Amino acid sequence: MLVFDELKKNDAQLRLVAVVLLAGLLVLLIGLWWVQVVSAHEYQSHLETQSYRTIRLPAVRGKIFDREGRVLAENRPRYNLSLYLDDLRQPFYSGYTNLLKSARAGQKRNIAAAEKKLGRSLTKVELKQFRLSSEYLEQLRQEARVRVASGILAQVSEKIGQPLALDAKNFNSHYAKKLALPYPALKNLDATNIARFEENFTNRLGADLELESVRSYPNGTVAGHLLGYVLRDDEAQSGENSYFNYFLPDYRGMVGVEAGFDSELRGRAGEESVLVNSLGYRQSENIGNQPEPGHNVVLTLDLDLQRAAENSIAAHRGADARAAVVVMDVRNGDVLAMASSPAFNPVYSANDGARLADETLRPAINRATQENYAPGSIFKPVIALAALENGLNPDKFYEVQADPTRPGRGCIYIGKRKIDDTVPPGEYDLKRAIMRSSNAYFITNGLHTGVDKIITLAKKFHFGEKTGLPTRQETRGELPSLARIHDGWRDGDTANLCIGQGELSVTPLQMAVAYSAIANGGKVFWPRLVARIEPQDPAAREMATNFPSALVRDRIGVSVRSLKLLHNAMLAETEDAEGTGKAAVVPGLRICGKTGTAQVQDSANRLIAYNFWFASFAPYENPRYAVVVLVQAEGSGSGGATCAPIAHDVYEEIVNQEKSAAGKVLAATLN
Repeated sequence: MLVFDELKKNDAQLRLVAVVLLAGLLVLLIGLWWVQVVSAHEYQSHLETQSYRTIRLPAVRGKIFDREGRVLAENRPRYNLSLYLDDLRQPFYSGYTNLLKSARAGQKRNIAAAEKKLGRSLTKVELKQFRLSSEYLEQLRQEARVRVASGILAQVSEKIGQPLALDAKNFNSHYAKKLALPYPALKNLDATNIARFEENFTNRLGADLELESVRSYPNGTVAGHLLGYVLRDDEAQSGENSYFNYFLPDYRGMVGVEAGFDSELRGRAGEESVLVNSLGYRQSENIGNQPEPGHNVVLTLDLDLQRAAENSIAAHRGADARAAVVVMDVRNGDVLAMASSPAFNPVYSANDGARLADETLRPAINRATQENYAPGSIFKPVIALAALENGLNPDKFYEVQADPTRPGRGCIYIGKRKIDDTVPPGEYDLKRAIMRSSNAYFITNGLHTGVDKIITLAKKFHFGEKTGLPTRQETRGELPSLARIHDGWRDGDTANLCIGQGELSVTPLQMAVAYSAIANGGKVFWPRLVARIEPQDPAAREMATNFPSALVRDRIGVSVRSLKLLHNAMLAETEDAEGTGKAAVVPGLRICGKTGTAQVQDSANRLIAYNFWFASFAPYENPRYAVVVLVQAEGSGSGGATCAPIAHDVYEEIVNQEKSAAGKVLAATLN
């Protein structure tokens, strides 16, 4: 062959190269033999004393913003004081050795005492009772570790000026199950404690500060019901590794926006592999997959308007009022404010348990979407539209008869049943009937129109159906079906329906959708709460997901004439001397409104409370906003006296915002 032919030649240099190559190959073969054969047992033993642990690394949860980019929910750093157990191996061992020496010394004393008493040496069988059992030795190890950890915490406590005590049970459990992770000894240190620790513990002593991300709501209880809350949930999510040895603290949205968009907010967890020795102590670590941060959620909510609504409820009705306010843009269905009272703190804790369980307050309930209420007279505009579309002459007067048992008040008889009217007897056309909220007028004209036509129109507004809000906080309300009104339905049931009671219930959000449709010419929008979802990093290549506005769900299909007549009547509700909604008036803004009151009865048909309402839209000339206010309370009252002042405050904030925006535009133009 060519190679050997060349080597046969008398070439000294070539022979030297060949010898060097052969020597190198021989060294490699010897090394391979040494590793594979001679040292195999050593490497096998080394592998058997080490293994990997996987740790789930939670992603940074996305933020929640209002429509102007103001933070409603975010993450804040929390500093915890932790003991790093792998740094304490030697102190643990030394402590155990000392305890073991003491135990063996005691053992020798006990044996000597027994032998002295017997006058002879103990036999092997007798010596067994003095043997230190494996359980006892483990107790010594646990005691040594607790003593060392307690001693460190005592030093830290003295320096930072805060009492610290070790929970021995939790510590031993953590040591047994999570040895590779630091032990959290004190959570949520304040700035003073952090500074004192950093100043006094440069050598750390096996203790150090650990950073943890926790959910924060910088505006306190503002929009708390809508935002919802998160609870600890460290489990792997869909698409992640199905098995982890350890889980670092993570959270899951339980209700509200936090729950409805939990998968987007939560992001994707990462994974860290930790090499531990046979004792379980950390040897090295390697991050396999970096966590992918969650996305930000931008709401249609206006923080200032939301705050104004909540503050107004508290100012007029008190902190424990059972109330709700919804503000909607009638042009596109955007939810601008959604307040519910009593207030709910999104920073959910065990301390809230008793208050959340209070059946009277029920603060965890979002009253704007999650509770059914009889609408009372704010349902009368629907009756008016159905009657107008079926031939009602708005200028024709109806004579309300006097109530023989209530001087100065009217009534109407349906068969033998008398239904009270809140208005005085006399003549009422459509405008005056809306202004004064005459029960007799709307019952009479509702019966003349026919319940089937009323139900058909009400279904166009989608009463009795959910609005599709992605917060897991919605009830559908109640509206009789067409089948129901042909099965044992009576005129008395229609009479109840015409005054917003009986087999009818709504949510404030549903009424805001309905009044928006009345205001905008008949378009029933899907309410929009989320404007877009976007990546946390502005430089990310990923595009934002925009949720389209002005999605039309239905059209009520009534004439412009009917809507105009209703608008004029509702305007008189706030501007006419006889109107019941005058307390809502804001100078410079013409408001179309309707007050309402409905009885709340228990299962035994006993009157227990009233639902007071004020439903409205403005401005009259070119409607842009719908404002619906609900207050549920015991005792007498009215929608005009109870709810209209709250609507006034909301509209006042709207006017101030528009003036401010106009001023900024003017200033920019002048500059």
